[in-house]
Amino acid sequence: MITLIDNKKYSFTADNIEDYLPLQNIANRQISELLDEHGKNILIYPHSFLQCEDETEKQSILSLQTFWKENKCTKVILETGNIAGFIGVNELSVSIHSRFSQSEKEDFFLHYMFHKVLNINIVSLKHEKSEEQIFNFLLYLFPKYLNEALQQGIYKEYQQNKYNDIHVRGTIDISRHFKKNLPFNGCIAYRTREFDHDNHVTELIRHTIDYICKTKTGKELLENDADTRACVAQIVSATPHYKRQERERIIQSNLKSISHPYYTHYAPLQKLCLRILRHEKIKYGRNHDKIHGIMFDVSYLWEEYLAKILIKQGFKHPNNKKGIGHIYLARNNHFLRYPDFYREHDQTVIDAKYKKDINRDDVHQMVTYMYRLKAINGIFALPTYKKGAQSCFELLGYGALHNAKLQTYFFPITQTASNYKEFSASMKLSEERFEDQFKQYHLT
Repeated sequence: MITLIDNKKYSFTADNIEDYLPLQNIANRQISELLDEHGKNILIYPHSFLQCEDETEKQSILSLQTFWKENKCTKVILETGNIAGFIGVNELSVSIHSRFSQSEKEDFFLHYMFHKVLNINIVSLKHEKSEEQIFNFLLYLFPKYLNEALQQGIYKEYQQNKYNDIHVRGTIDISRHFKKNLPFNGCIAYRTREFDHDNHVTELIRHTIDYICKTKTGKELLENDADTRACVAQIVSATPHYKRQERERIIQSNLKSISHPYYTHYAPLQKLCLRILRHEKIKYGRNHDKIHGIMFDVSYLWEEYLAKILIKQGFKHPNNKKGIGHIYLARNNHFLRYPDFYREHDQTVIDAKYKKDINRDDVHQMVTYMYRLKAINGIFALPTYKKGAQSCFELLGYGALHNAKLQTYFFPITQTASNYKEFSASMKLSEERFEDQFKQYHLT
């Protein structure tokens, strides 16, 4: 396994450089292209990178440059972006941690953001191998995917059911009737086609729930909040024919993805359930088209993590997926935009950036939002492990931008925590300082 961190450039010149060449199958290719070709084997969060304003689906997992001399590769330059997770091709597997991970084995920051964004309450995190971390991330996603799917109602589809009783309400099954009811006992064997909640999809979810409950932290995850407990209860109630010994048959019946125009959230849940039940680890075949993975857009997680803090402070958090909170830059609803966060009463705009520093395009975007919203306070919120003063610039201009200030706030991420509990305590202090800081800067 190769272990990398996000937003970093690597150079390899070792004798085993050929070990890295299989990465050419996934490098320098748009994520959307990989999903089109290997979507069944690649799990992503969020469900679709189309939700992300930074056009993540057009980015690549990593970029790769190879330098050759006399038909031999002499150097490889590898660069990662904002995508973290695990992906493999052929027999090579790659683990991409956040740049705030404290070791190759632990990534407290990525786990912490997942716990906050997905409302998971876990106070401890043991040292685990990468394969076990992958499985943990799959478990973290299950309650959210389950809750989103159940918001569309319990999945229903037509089922072929067989009966043998006196209440005939379908097509008589002659051969089965002769086998079961001769000499005649008053019953008739028949089959019906019914619209039923107990089907291969809900059975798959039920098997997954049963499997998760037997893992170390699984039961705790499924009892984490009232919504998840209610969703679990609905699935259990909807699957009265559940049998543990039929698990392999249920898995096989779900290998074809759901394509229902209404139950859209069941497709990612189905894929997640299959990954959990098969407990797929970083193990890949020898075929060149064999690519598996689970990937996370860390910039999306960072923004949603800050939303947990800022929404409580009265900030609006526009959502392009739900189409809420948007603004227009021109009359007649032209130039639709979604700022990350803004609060009107103190004329403040906050932009979450998962990067080391801001660039000219970030400044242009922020000034545009400030001008449109008549804001006098603009803040870039960036995570950092370095100590340093926050930067502040007074903007030149008239009208809406008169006396406006543009600031960069560096959100401290500890690098000295010896365990997850200690890391969580440090992050809570950073959150409190962040709230106090922008209150001090911007409350009038």
